[in-house]
Amino acid sequence: MKYIYQDSTELPVQRDFIEDLKTFIDITSRVIPLENSIIEIKCKHKEALHELNSRINGMNIFEEKLNLLLTRLVNEVDIEDVVPCANAIHQTCSENLEKKREILEAEYRKIESGNVHDYKKFESKILEVLTRFLISEVYGAEKRFELSSSVNGISGEMEGSVSGMQYYYRLGVTEESLTVQKLLGNFSLPGWTRAGILRKEEKIKMQDLSDFIVSFLEYDSQKNVRLTLENKKTNRKYRIEGGEFRYFVYEENKELTADKELGTFIDMESLKKIPERVQDYLRTNIHAYTLSKVLLDEEDAVSTNQIFDCLKVIAEQYGVIVQECLAKGHNKEEITIKMEEADGTRTEKYISRTEIYTQLAEIGSEGVEIAGILGVDSRAQIKDRKYLIV
Repeated sequence: MKYIYQDSTELPVQRDFIEDLKTFIDITSRVIPLENSIIEIKCKHKEALHELNSRINGMNIFEEKLNLLLTRLVNEVDIEDVVPCANAIHQTCSENLEKKREILEAEYRKIESGNVHDYKKFESKILEVLTRFLISEVYGAEKRFELSSSVNGISGEMEGSVSGMQYYYRLGVTEESLTVQKLLGNFSLPGWTRAGILRKEEKIKMQDLSDFIVSFLEYDSQKNVRLTLENKKTNRKYRIEGGEFRYFVYEENKELTADKELGTFIDMESLKKIPERVQDYLRTNIHAYTLSKVLLDEEDAVSTNQIFDCLKVIAEQYGVIVQECLAKGHNKEEITIKMEEADGTRTEKYISRTEIYTQLAEIGSEGVEIAGILGVDSRAQIKDRKYLIV
């Protein structure tokens, strides 16, 4: 399936943009109210805490001023007989104020602890709603996958980043352990060994690493890879790094690819196939993605209530394609794409600017702002037409 504009030029992202756009609008309509609920709870709790704090401070100030006043009156009268009376007033006042302070401070702590509980459920819901969307529908995002294999199984993480926004997924992998055989198939690297019947000599021998464990794997959108291969029994470790058809192989800290003798025995063609095989493995064996956190400019976007700003970052990417659809389409009030089958059959898919704007406007001012960024508000202008390709 090929996705093209109405003028038959290809979309910069080969996806069903209309469906992605509808999904983005739906996600926005679900996430914004959740974030607003958190903000509302925080505001109410902040007001309540401010009021309690003011009452406690007021009592403290009153007690302090009362003590000063009693001391001044006793000094002015300068009669021993009034001292017990002043002390009694001070003690009675202190006891009553202390009891009241304890009640207010307990209420303060209760609100503080309850505050976290009240909005944490909304934060969890936001991550839940965003989980299925961020994994594949953020255009222009650079992605990095990382897997670690140990006796406890395989743990993994995926990081996506675009325009100061980062999001992290915990990965569920079907395999319990990751061997070189499972990832790369039959794989060998050269090494020195002592061989000979009558006289032992140092010779180069290809060592089969198929049974080695892949203890660490890193792969990114640019098809750069980093692998650590280990054999616990023989205490041997290899490291493979590279991309763009240039790769480096290390045994411990010694670079084999730079060795004049060993380097010539390394099969560079097999190294060039590693990114493709890693990609196939990830596609086949990752069965679960769980969104763990979203950052904006290195701050937790959920706890700091910046998810709306994250949606604006995503909207900028979508807005560029919306503008191109309008510029290259026949109807300037509709965002239209064509889908071309392998046999050349074409079908059209569209959504009107009015429909998008109406749905977003129902969310409130945030939705109207998103509509402006997308370019479906006639008053909005998209400044940058630069594409970020997935």
